[in-house]
Amino acid sequence: MGRSYDELMSRIQVTELMRARVLRRLEQEELAPTRPSRRAWLRPALAAAACLAVLAAGISVLPRMYAPTPLPTPSGPLTVAPGFQDVSSAAELADTVGFPVSDLKKLPFLVERSTYTAYSGAMAQIRCEGGGQWALFRKSTGTEDNSGDYTAYASELSYDLDGLSITLKGEDQDAYLLAIWNDGTYTCSLRLSSPLSQAQWDDLITANS
Repeated sequence: MGRSYDELMSRIQVTELMRARVLRRLEQEELAPTRPSRRAWLRPALAAAACLAVLAAGISVLPRMYAPTPLPTPSGPLTVAPGFQDVSSAAELADTVGFPVSDLKKLPFLVERSTYTAYSGAMAQIRCEGGGQWALFRKSTGTEDNSGDYTAYASELSYDLDGLSITLKGEDQDAYLLAIWNDGTYTCSLRLSSPLSQAQWDDLITANS
């Protein structure tokens, strides 16, 4: 409390204009013919007025001293996550999104756990895990990239295979982590934790299409 009072008093300043007004008023009262009784109570009254002026100045300082600093307003666009629903199987996933979806028939590891998710934008997702590896498969209507992976990969390869339009992406040539393919009706994407060659991807895509 002592420190706050000292800090408050150190910030309170009586301006030259305030001081001049108080002194001018005192001089006027000294020169004006007044009764002794009036002089007796006028000086304390003026002194009290000066104190009130100082106090008013202090009150105006208090809000600036103790007002909490406002939090910064977030800037930039806000990303809103789409609605989703976890289901128990590929069959239930297909019923939820309204188009055919099945478990992946082939992966480069033994699947120990699968998670099925239906997104509100009519997209199906299956995440598979096993042996320290994982795969993320997505399927949706249309021909737009649904992978959600916007990494600027160093290597990208696009080509057609048995009526499928395929794009492979990875950090090195012939070592690709992401595949996106569509047949004109549905788009599928598959992201792996470990890269595969183009020949391995061709075999994998053909087995899961």
